[in-house]
Amino acid sequence: MFENDYSSEKSFVLKSLNIISTNGESINIYPQLIELSMFEDIYNSTISGQIALSDSQDFFARIPLSGFEFIAITVGKPGSEREVVFDKIFRIYKMTGGEIKSATTSNQVYSLHFCSEENIISASRRISKSYRGKTTSEIVKDILIKELVVSPQKIQNQNIEPTFGIHDIIIPYMNPFAAIGWLAARTVSASSKSSGANFMFYENTQGYNFKSLETLFQRSSKGKYTYKIKNVDYPDDTSVSEIRDVIKYEFMNNFDVLSGITSGMFSSVLRGVDLVKLKVNDTVMNYENFFNNSVHVENKKAFSFQNEYQDRLKNKIYENYYSVMRMYPTNRGHDTDPTISSKQPSIKQNLVESWMLQRISQINQLNYFKLKMVVPGDTYLTVGDIIEFNLPLVSTKDPGSKNINPYYSGRYLITAIRHIIDVHRYEMVIEATRDCLSVSYPEAQNSDRGIDMMRKQ
Repeated sequence: MFENDYSSEKSFVLKSLNIISTNGESINIYPQLIELSMFEDIYNSTISGQIALSDSQDFFARIPLSGFEFIAITVGKPGSEREVVFDKIFRIYKMTGGEIKSATTSNQVYSLHFCSEENIISASRRISKSYRGKTTSEIVKDILIKELVVSPQKIQNQNIEPTFGIHDIIIPYMNPFAAIGWLAARTVSASSKSSGANFMFYENTQGYNFKSLETLFQRSSKGKYTYKIKNVDYPDDTSVSEIRDVIKYEFMNNFDVLSGITSGMFSSVLRGVDLVKLKVNDTVMNYENFFNNSVHVENKKAFSFQNEYQDRLKNKIYENYYSVMRMYPTNRGHDTDPTISSKQPSIKQNLVESWMLQRISQINQLNYFKLKMVVPGDTYLTVGDIIEFNLPLVSTKDPGSKNINPYYSGRYLITAIRHIIDVHRYEMVIEATRDCLSVSYPEAQNSDRGIDMMRKQ
């Protein structure tokens, strides 16, 4: 067991780091540790990671590995009422390296790659199964429990969100995780506060989650982080006990209007093809309307990324619907059509008008503004949590006014965490995003035609 200094914000305890061999023997590999990295990602089904080990005694020649072993990792963050212990067992699936680092020594460096065992099971089997009269959340639970045999500790009821609609679904020889991902892209929440189709399936330190982004947005903040500029005084309320320091940060994405247009974030049209009635109906996505009727990460007042700009054709960016067009079969209204329902009484709508364009817009909104920061490690935080980030202004302001950048500060959703642990430190690289601003941009006064006329004056 390694105990770091408890008095520091970076304090932690690596309580166990053991390989469990195929014969059940547990082997402590902490003496060989160089660095341990674990990855949580809201876009990935399972936690994964790798561990770099230094070997000068042919350790793995005496204890051979074949890819069927497990690794047990327990990390704690003591000295705080928020202490949460990370205690997981993963499956080792690959070994890389083995090179000698220097010609004058016999020291070798290996990397062991690991993931949750469910990832191995999912990759090794396929599901061919029909579900009749089930909600999507019921189907997801069935796959996790019966197809992957996930332990009850990793499936908490509060982490599987109820979904809207009763469906008849056939899963045609798909891997379990691929099937859940396919379902997530077509799922609408049962909550009246979630208007989109933004379900995510992911594993974090609490287990497996099947939740909508809008439900995650409504969570309370679990931490406040600020980047403190050198030689700048901060008020007393920014003490370490309340606000934690950011070691370094960068904005991976700020804005990309062209990508927002071509991806369908701002506007798009769905051409629904009814193969029974031989009709075509268009459904449009209007970013402004959709934004105003959605829940966002800012829980008080949220402002959109667009700035009411009108182009030379007198269209706003969210009114150019045919910038992106998608086609998909639809059976809207078939369940209430007397002719069709008499032939197929149990027919269920595929609800494509409720999820396709909405999901595309919301996922792209989430990637429109992305922050990466390095912070002291904390097992209390996990993917799917909400944090607050304050970015101080470089210039000084009048005494008594807030010294933060209003456009970059606010609530963020954690979408990925890389836990980095070695014998001296525990740090996290956090990726966090927001789908809105906490203050509005100044109101646009001109179109590009008006600006062009001003240049000619």
